[in-house]
Amino acid sequence: MKSVLKWVIWFYIAAVCAYAVYEWYAYTGLYRMAAEWQLEQFGSYRVKLTLLFPMLVLGMPAATLVTLTGMQGQMGDPSSGPRSPAIFALLGVVGLAVAAGAGWYGYVKLMETFDVESVDLSKGDTPRSTHVTITGIARTEYIIEFGTKRDSTTMLDRYVPLTPASWRPGQPIVYVMKTDITAYTPPGGGRTLMLSPRTPAFQITTEPGVLVRDGLPGPVAEHYRKNNLAVASPPILLDLSPGADVKPFFMTAGVSGLLGFVMLLSAGLAVRQRRRLMQG
Repeated sequence: MKSVLKWVIWFYIAAVCAYAVYEWYAYTGLYRMAAEWQLEQFGSYRVKLTLLFPMLVLGMPAATLVTLTGMQGQMGDPSSGPRSPAIFALLGVVGLAVAAGAGWYGYVKLMETFDVESVDLSKGDTPRSTHVTITGIARTEYIIEFGTKRDSTTMLDRYVPLTPASWRPGQPIVYVMKTDITAYTPPGGGRTLMLSPRTPAFQITTEPGVLVRDGLPGPVAEHYRKNNLAVASPPILLDLSPGADVKPFFMTAGVSGLLGFVMLLSAGLAVRQRRRLMQG
């Protein structure tokens, strides 16, 4: 019975790790909660530390079960129960299949040609697609910067509200541009304007980006709320990051491929261990 329970626990741990990675690239769940707490407190968050949080929280039931059943010594002992190479091999094949499917779909999406819709907020235009350029007023006085720390590097993202020219304080903000650029130069040329709260509001025509419904990070919305700036429900994020619409597919491909490789490697080690036990 303990042998079966041991592998159930290991599979649960593997599922927790996979789900934590999903929360990372989808920016949701416990990962988002931990990231936004750090953003609120420090203005940036560490990816590795944040990824550890959902793993620890969701892994607590497994750790409790191991402690209550006294299986601490058996969890790392390969001779405490038979391994099933077929299960590992099956999981490995499934992981590689998911990786291939997600990677292929992401590549197809990346190679797609699509029309970029021009949206002029002052004309009351409503987007009919997700790939757009927006012309509106960049409300630089409400710019917010948040950072993501990877090792010793901090990547800053700027969140800039975009409104019609007729917008007045008290009216809700619908569109917010997310970008890592520090300055804006008009498409036809002209004076370069810094994306800074010290720069007066100006008209901007954005680079092509992807609209993400309800994609505004919680700390940004909370900052606006504290400063009495109304935000639409839901707000719409214009993400100017390259490949913003295909990144989830490539992330899925990478994670699934890694898990698939680990499972196939485990299947090979299990076969080797079984042969040694039979020879012994």
